[in-house]
Amino acid sequence: MSTALPRVRAGNSDLREKIDEAKRLLPMPKVLEKLGLGAHAKKEARCPFPDHADKHPSFSIWQVGGAWFWKCHSKCGSGDEISFIQKYKGLPRSAAMTLYLEMAGFPPSPPSKSHEYPKSLTSRESPESPEFPEYPVSPVSNGQALEEELKGLAARNACTRAADKAGRKRFKLARDVKALENRNGRELSPADLIGVFNEWYRLSKPFLPEKETCDDHAAKFFAELTKVRVPTGEGETLNKALECVSTLCVFELPNISGIPDAPESWRRIAALHRELSRFSTNKHKTYFLSYRDAARAVPGLPHQKAYEITLALARLGVIKIVCVGVPRPNGGKASEFRYLLPTAIEPF
Repeated sequence: MSTALPRVRAGNSDLREKIDEAKRLLPMPKVLEKLGLGAHAKKEARCPFPDHADKHPSFSIWQVGGAWFWKCHSKCGSGDEISFIQKYKGLPRSAAMTLYLEMAGFPPSPPSKSHEYPKSLTSRESPESPEFPEYPVSPVSNGQALEEELKGLAARNACTRAADKAGRKRFKLARDVKALENRNGRELSPADLIGVFNEWYRLSKPFLPEKETCDDHAAKFFAELTKVRVPTGEGETLNKALECVSTLCVFELPNISGIPDAPESWRRIAALHRELSRFSTNKHKTYFLSYRDAARAVPGLPHQKAYEITLALARLGVIKIVCVGVPRPNGGKASEFRYLLPTAIEPF
């Protein structure tokens, strides 16, 4: 495997810096306030878009790793501050970008087409959940933007000092790549994977032991891609989902068809599945959950009991077990699920 990697173009850097600064100065809650939509700046709200007659709360905003996201769970869309302005004002992306910068206090300067901020860096789609990544990984729209995105992943995870553990850094890169693939809805090509690895190796090489060759690390990186079970951000997603479930009143928990008096423990575990489904970033809306973590939805519940409740929920059509996990003493592999009921919280 060759270690040579073409130089990645650094275009759009000035505009990217402006938008990054604008997002610090004018995050999503302040954007909503400036647009007269301050009442919608919360986890559950009515959708603010005029063309959506929202009878039930379907709109939410949340913060992940310093970045803010919005989403209408009734399919109006999702994204960051710029994509919200674009949708709400009915503007082209370049015009929405210009308006956002002006709202943040930057002087007007109409961007030319050649300097437009790449879509992949301004339209970050969220963990459908206020759950997602240690830092956001955005979907990509073209070759150059993808190349820049991958270069950024490699740089963030490169070994930069002798004390860095190459295995830990390399596996973190694999988790980030998996998160990017989930958000983009497709796997990266072999050429893209080789490219991001080569850039990581180029940056890390000065701090790697001489006996460890490029081929050694490449084999481990591709093996680690197949081992990733929790892409970047999904661990945080679980915690956010559990936090959300803990705040729900009994009447906000999912109703189980045919069992109107279902135990609260059943309905609360079902609510955890509902939140994870809402937060899922892949096109199939699947997610991983261990029975031990499922038990955390109900204080004091043994994980064996959570396992039995999960099987009951699957039999009752609340969830589908897509792939059965592999239990092991030190963690094993979590099962993969799909939630089958509507994800909106029904009003009391």
